Amino acid sequence: MSNSTFENPRFSVDKENPLIQSINILNVRVDILTRLQLKTLILHYIEAKRRGWFTYINVHTIDVANKLPWFKKFLDQSLISYCDGEGVRFGARLLGKHIPERITLSDYIYDIAEIAVEYDLKLFFLGGTSSVVERAAKKLREQYPTLQISGYHHGFFSELENNSVITNINACTPDILLLGMGVPMQEAWTKENFPKLSVNLIWMGGGFLDTVSGKKIICPRWLGAIGFEWAFRLIQEPLRLWKRYIIGNPLFLLRIIKARFLKR
Repeated sequence: MSNSTFENPRFSVDKENPLIQSINILNVRVDILTRLQLKTLILHYIEAKRRGWFTYINVHTIDVANKLPWFKKFLDQSLISYCDGEGVRFGARLLGKHIPERITLSDYIYDIAEIAVEYDLKLFFLGGTSSVVERAAKKLREQYPTLQISGYHHGFFSELENNSVITNINACTPDILLLGMGVPMQEAWTKENFPKLSVNLIWMGGGFLDTVSGKKIICPRWLGAIGFEWAFRLIQEPLRLWKRYIIGNPLFLLRIIKARFLKR
């Protein structure tokens, strides 16, 4: 994908909004939010017709942000950039900062579904294989019969198919477009195609479609709360994730310790 500009004059987090407080973890902004505050902000941005994207921050995205300048800029321009990993919370504690809780879309998608039902919002899913995204939509509709999933499409389309995918999304007029393409593909796609999309909010979702569909088992909440979701995921996908966790996690910790030492 080309490095086309994605500047937008309407794009800046409202610093006057008292709900948004941010900290800096290894040069990456993390917004301090609870699940309830995130719900309030979803509704605020939709009602105000603010266009933009929500991103999540974990050890992996911080690593990518420090390697890819465009990705760091993309995170900086997010409407909301929330904590997705216990590793980031632990790093924040070592730096003397507090993040109240982690929010993962694999779990929070059910909050979004309830919000969508309550406030008559439409969702569109983009990502995963055809069978995965279809099963995810079906399971959510079974659990929330009045949920409006206005459309969905798999994430394995070509550049030649890209415009037709965008046309399909726009025709479905979703309030929230949820991407399940993984980092940094979903961010690169949004960066490239944002001007063409007629969507209020675009939500970077990572692997949430895999867990909602049942393709992968979601990490038990208690295990994630004590910081071992990485081990749970590594057992499921050792070949894909070993470098991210076996090498990436210790490097993150070393960088946090270095940042704490320099701070002192």
